[in-house]
Amino acid sequence: MSQTGISAPPPSALVQPPSARERLGTQLAKLRPTVPQLVDAGFTVVLVGIALVGFRTTFFGLGWLWVGLAGLLVGLLVSHVGAAFRALGVVTLLGAAAAYLLLGGPIAVREDLIAGFLPSGSTFSTLVHMAVPGWKELLTALPPVDSEGPYMALPFLFGLVGAALTYGVARRWPGAVLALVSPVALLVASIVLGTQTPAAVLVQGAVFALVAIGWTALRSNRNRPALQNGAGRTTRAVTTAGLLAVATVGGFFVGPMLPGADQSRTVLRPSLVPPFDVSRYASPLAGFRQYTEPNSAKQFDKTLLTVKGLPANVPLRFAALDSYDGFVWGAGNFANLGDGPDPQGTSFRKVGTHIAAEGPGREVTATVSVPAGGYSDVWLPTFGTVTGLDFGGSRSDQLSDDLRFNVDTNTGVLPEKLATGDQYTVTAYVQDPPKELPKSLDVADGSTVDVSALSFLDDKVTPWTDRVDGQWEKVAAVAKALQDGAYTDGGTPGDYQNVFLPGHSLLRMSQFMKSTQLAGNDEQYAAAYALVANRLGVPARVVLGAVPEAGGVVKGKDVRAWVEVKLADDTWMPILATQFVPDRNKKPQQLIRKSEEKKTGAQVPPPAANNPPSVLQGPDQAQNATQLRNPPKDDNPLNPDNWPDWLRWLIFYVLVPLAVLLLVYGAIRGAKWLRRRRRRTTGGMATRVTGGWREIIDTARDLRMPVPAKGTRIEQARALELHVDGPPPPKPSVVVDGALMGAPRSSAHFPPDPATATPSPDGGKVSTRPLALVPVAAAANGHVFDVDEPTSEEVDAFWADVETARKRIRGEQSFWQKLRGDVSLRTFRDHLPTGSGLGPALARTSRRQGKAEPARRGRAATTKAGVGTSAPGDTRASRRAGAGRSSSGTGVGKKGDA
Repeated sequence: MSQTGISAPPPSALVQPPSARERLGTQLAKLRPTVPQLVDAGFTVVLVGIALVGFRTTFFGLGWLWVGLAGLLVGLLVSHVGAAFRALGVVTLLGAAAAYLLLGGPIAVREDLIAGFLPSGSTFSTLVHMAVPGWKELLTALPPVDSEGPYMALPFLFGLVGAALTYGVARRWPGAVLALVSPVALLVASIVLGTQTPAAVLVQGAVFALVAIGWTALRSNRNRPALQNGAGRTTRAVTTAGLLAVATVGGFFVGPMLPGADQSRTVLRPSLVPPFDVSRYASPLAGFRQYTEPNSAKQFDKTLLTVKGLPANVPLRFAALDSYDGFVWGAGNFANLGDGPDPQGTSFRKVGTHIAAEGPGREVTATVSVPAGGYSDVWLPTFGTVTGLDFGGSRSDQLSDDLRFNVDTNTGVLPEKLATGDQYTVTAYVQDPPKELPKSLDVADGSTVDVSALSFLDDKVTPWTDRVDGQWEKVAAVAKALQDGAYTDGGTPGDYQNVFLPGHSLLRMSQFMKSTQLAGNDEQYAAAYALVANRLGVPARVVLGAVPEAGGVVKGKDVRAWVEVKLADDTWMPILATQFVPDRNKKPQQLIRKSEEKKTGAQVPPPAANNPPSVLQGPDQAQNATQLRNPPKDDNPLNPDNWPDWLRWLIFYVLVPLAVLLLVYGAIRGAKWLRRRRRRTTGGMATRVTGGWREIIDTARDLRMPVPAKGTRIEQARALELHVDGPPPPKPSVVVDGALMGAPRSSAHFPPDPATATPSPDGGKVSTRPLALVPVAAAANGHVFDVDEPTSEEVDAFWADVETARKRIRGEQSFWQKLRGDVSLRTFRDHLPTGSGLGPALARTSRRQGKAEPARRGRAATTKAGVGTSAPGDTRASRRAGAGRSSSGTGVGKKGDA
């Protein structure tokens, strides 16, 4: 005991700060969801899951569903954590982005992982790429896409973002309908990104509507008090159920029969033009002579391919050529049906191992292999109506990624070309081709090419067909007439057959058809026959392929060109070369050919400027030289296409978004600085004092501190002091001459004040006094209600106290809390209705204030240190009293507040 008789309190009597474990427990307790939050989470899972079902027709199998549900749960968790700790919306979105980059690799893509589960740089690059242009690639890919590889990042991202937005909006805003904006947008997006075939009409229609209405009803009941004694609840429930039943039945059964009901489905896929342009590759028909003999390519007896599992006599198709530009038959970018591009958007698209196609015949699976020195071209040999393509070998992944396929023509393109050792398996529906042409056939009407320039064919076609009726009969008659011609591959060097040039342009076709004796090989006969069929009004196209020998061997001499005509049922029937091309041993007559030379002269066009690599002979074998010229190289360093990939990703996906965020942050901070400056420098002196107190209140409200909206300045000051400093600690018991007394309050229990702190031995700071806002509020009241106008020095001193108080309030917050306060717009939103916004406080008067004015006039004025009221008849003080009430909720000082 000391000389004064007061003993020091024991350490246990002081209030101990919470331990780290207790603080951790307090933070984890925030993550425990309440029952309404669990209900919202459940509805989020159901609604986003229904929207996710829209990908059923886009992907093959169910792998996409599990990946999408995993993304949904991750997004739900990220949004719940953000809402539990009251993080900014942008922080939650950044968390969702981080979750996508960190978890998208092992959960969705599952490629290029380190140790099987850690994402690598390639994984990040794939995820970023799929998040932006990947959606367009998915739309240009031919469905169904395999449920593996990079495309799996899209359902994962869809579920993650959908759940984060839906649940985040439901947690942050109480509006019943507002929570449905994200699920409805997701549903529409899944339909628009889907295919013409509905994924699940009942689930995405009726079930989604019922769940959405039920969630809206539950959220509406939370925002209003229950009716007395629960009256009317049963009636409302029965009525709602009845209306929903009627709407469901009407929508499914009555709606389609109403006038003007459109059964078509609007999706983005058919309207997009795929970026892959197949016209840049040379026509394989133009290089037909490389497979003939004699030829410098020496492929006549070379084994090009080996096929196992293909039935006998079933032809192997290299490419179906459905476009004629006056120079060559080539593969068009769209399936041309005579009326322009196919409305379904069939073209060369990226495909997976499964292709959604159906055709006549039986299903056959065969394996195609490329031996050493064999077939090497961009055109992929297939057969029948292809339903599956699976590559094997060391380049399987590369070939699968590079493949582009046209389901209408069953033609595939590999930009990297097939090479020795490549192998792939084809699954397709096949039919045995007819050995003889049928006598009658129901063919389609139209053409695949422009027939306006084919009038030169009429001189020969008219005599061949004038004695037969019917479109198919005319086509069959032309085939029989063509077989009366001669066959030639151009002969050996110095041979008389050298005058028979390769090619099938309009000039070559004119020479071929006007000759006394038709002479050429498969290239000329197939090209001419397809043009004649289109001239007769029957859609036809040229096919280059081969009929494998016994044992599945394909040599150069087995490569032939034939024609396919379209039937009335939209299928294509092949007319093989043996049914319209003369026998190879039937050579042209030498005397007749010399006679033709005397009449017309040998037509030798100038050499082509740029022949494709696969073209060995002939000047017009290129597929339109303008398409084959390489575009001029752009060396402009300012063109992003010339930048390295890492630099483009850094600038467009890191620096640009960061600059946008900094710009938004700077704009908000600048607006608040402008508001603070105008409050300090605009208006009367009393108005500037009012603006200073409003600045303190706005700072607290931006930091989400509890402030009495309708309290006086003194009440608001006390509330802020209580929030910042906490409740006063209990007075520890001390002994004074044997009696217990309460120890005086120590300022050591208050958080440090950065403005008045002193260094401590451990390098930190210890506050010398708590936050004192009540004197600032009292000074504001004194300045506002005093009879005399405050001087500019007094206003400057008051604003200095305001800045000290603002720094003290902000000093207690963490970095993220300060950042959230910096970008908060709630004080702008609160002020906008009153017109105060960025300007000084505006005086507001009302009838109630007018009625209370005479009572105020009878009160005596107090000093600036207390609450001031005006003297009788002082109308200026009354005006200031009105100005003292700020639109942010600050009130006029009441008697006894000082």
